[in-house]
Amino acid sequence: MLDDFLKPSAEHVLQVSQLTRLIKGQLEGQFKQVWVQGEVSNLRRQSSGHVYFSLKDAGSQLPCVLFGRDAQRQSFQLEDGMELLLFGDLSVFEPHGRYQLITKIAIQSGEGRLQIEFERLKKKLAEEGLFDASSKKNIPILPRRIAVITSPSGAAVRDFLRILRRREYGGEVVLFPARVQGKGAAEEVTAMLKHAAASKGFDLIVITRGGGSIEDLWAFNEELLARAVAACPLPVISAIGHEIDTVLTDYAADQRAETPSAAAELISSLYLDAKQRLEDVVQNLDYYANETIEERRQSIRELVSRMQIIAPERQIEHQGMQLDDLENRLNQSLKEHVRSAKDRLNIQAQNLVEHHPRLKLKIADYTLNDLHRRLDRATEVKIRQQHEHVQHLETRLKNSSLQATLQRGYAILQKPDQTIVSSAEAAQKESQLTARFHDGEVDITISN
Repeated sequence: MLDDFLKPSAEHVLQVSQLTRLIKGQLEGQFKQVWVQGEVSNLRRQSSGHVYFSLKDAGSQLPCVLFGRDAQRQSFQLEDGMELLLFGDLSVFEPHGRYQLITKIAIQSGEGRLQIEFERLKKKLAEEGLFDASSKKNIPILPRRIAVITSPSGAAVRDFLRILRRREYGGEVVLFPARVQGKGAAEEVTAMLKHAAASKGFDLIVITRGGGSIEDLWAFNEELLARAVAACPLPVISAIGHEIDTVLTDYAADQRAETPSAAAELISSLYLDAKQRLEDVVQNLDYYANETIEERRQSIRELVSRMQIIAPERQIEHQGMQLDDLENRLNQSLKEHVRSAKDRLNIQAQNLVEHHPRLKLKIADYTLNDLHRRLDRATEVKIRQQHEHVQHLETRLKNSSLQATLQRGYAILQKPDQTIVSSAEAAQKESQLTARFHDGEVDITISN
């Protein structure tokens, strides 16, 4: 019995790599997108830009890696002894049979509490449907009147207006001043948002400020302001901080702009928007291409390490040639994608030129001026005709008036009670009459 236990059948025996892969599948499937907090130790930086370190607390430590691309995006340098909040995926490095955290985001501990509160509010408002795409309003293509809510002394409004002036924006921008940092800032921005929405004539509202730490930007993570942005009846653009900064108003707004300048570019030009989207696509392609190449290189490095023990040098050379071939094919594919994207951009730019509203406005302006000239001429002719008609009627009226009749030698006979004598018989019955001429009256005595 004991001998049978100590000598299991071949199908029950796992190779080390098989067991490692089973562990890898279980761990990586269960621990994706996790947050973990601790102190940095054993930090080392490679020439490739990758950063390796351990995250520890009083009871344990966790191996971590921050690949070069993600390390470049961090706003600070990692150092031993730092308290960090990390976000990433758990992974198993098969050659060494150990697990490690593939870090995507590193946040200093002071910012960690706010980040956790940010994630809590974000989840709460998202579950209520505040960020649903179906409730977003379309940004007007050519807004004629824009309400800008920001600090009047900040650089954000200067950058915003500078871009609009450079792009020759022809509409009106009205500044609604508000504090954008510190206690009471969220309430002040909310009040200005409601005031702008209640004012007549605005097509668009822009909420903006420059970059800063998570504490500096926290007013735009307040629940009160996020709800007011989502409920605003006018389209809202949120342009808070820099590209890496994300706040709750970005999710609640109808459109997020990466910077105040980007908001101005979005408003002022469809062409710039298309160009920016193309640049984003190229950048994402470059990012994912580099990620793919880096993953391939990491895989090759792992294979080289294994091959040095279990395989001849020729297999390593073969893997190197495969890497070169994959890199060449990827580069060729990228060039074709970029060329195709540029062709599409050129077509869009040509369509934009052919259908630009400026041409239609010029034609409409010419037509309107012609109609104005024709209306002015018709008005002058009509006024002259009416004036001549009035003069004619005035002449006829004067000719048929009582005064004109008297001037031709006629007179009106009136009794003492001012009644008119209309016959000789009636005149003979009176002893005293008054004759009215055009230039005065004469009393007449009648003797029978």
